[in-house]
Amino acid sequence: MGETYANVRIHGPMGVEEVRALVDTGATFTKIPLSLGERLGLKVRRKVHVRLSDERSAERGLCHAEVEVDGVRDLIPLTLGGEGEVPLIGYTTLEILGFKINPVTGRLETTLPIEY
Repeated sequence: MGETYANVRIHGPMGVEEVRALVDTGATFTKIPLSLGERLGLKVRRKVHVRLSDERSAERGLCHAEVEVDGVRDLIPLTLGGEGEVPLIGYTTLEILGFKINPVTGRLETTLPIEY
């Protein structure tokens, strides 16, 4: 299966921006560039240690923001990554928003019908 990408809208106190992000089921948190978090006015709540794809360890700021994928929106924990790092959608976001990757099509699909 190839890589799966999705457009994700990040809602912050100072605006909304959309980025194309790699869906990474091996990543715990969704990650956006630090500069995007700053533009949106996101506040770091605490620092967390993360393991990068190349096995290095790094400290990142953990924020909360409303994240929207395919019209589904909720409050999500996300990390602020280094510049040049690819934005990621981690499994925490997939679980909270109710998505999974279809292994045949390589696309996101809902896990549960959404009822309000």
